[in-house]
Amino acid sequence: MTVRIVTRCPSDLSSWENAAKSMKCESIDNNCLHTIRSKGYHHFQYHCVINTWMNATLEVCAPNRIIFGYCTEYNVMGRVIQENYDANCTTHDPPCPAIYNSTDAYKYQTCYDLVRKNRQKKENMDKDSQKPDLISTSERLSGNLELIFLSMFQIILRILFCF
Repeated sequence: MTVRIVTRCPSDLSSWENAAKSMKCESIDNNCLHTIRSKGYHHFQYHCVINTWMNATLEVCAPNRIIFGYCTEYNVMGRVIQENYDANCTTHDPPCPAIYNSTDAYKYQTCYDLVRKNRQKKENMDKDSQKPDLISTSERLSGNLELIFLSMFQIILRILFCF
């Protein structure tokens, strides 16, 4: 199967058709599926879907599937198109249908919005971690230890010199 990370997925039928033509998924031969190919199902087709962690969009040639009410994902480890059970798109606005073909994932743009939100969240976290006013736990701990030692030193001085 051909898989590649893309910055965005098609948002309409025309751009989906252009991307599908570019990937040439139908030219990939799948010997395992010859018996059911004659029925028109499960041959390699173009998909643009989210990944399992919802932080990337992927173009992939894979057999199509019926998806039941969740965003369509490509599981890289399993090498399979499937539902992402952390992304129930029937609750999105607008919602996806309870049943749809995995190749129609481009119609449900709110699934791609999850990727954009996760990317933005990561960028914000990266920016925050680079701010100079943030102090690491070890820096805070060593600062606290210095205060403790200074306080103890002051107490010892007061005892020794009675002031």
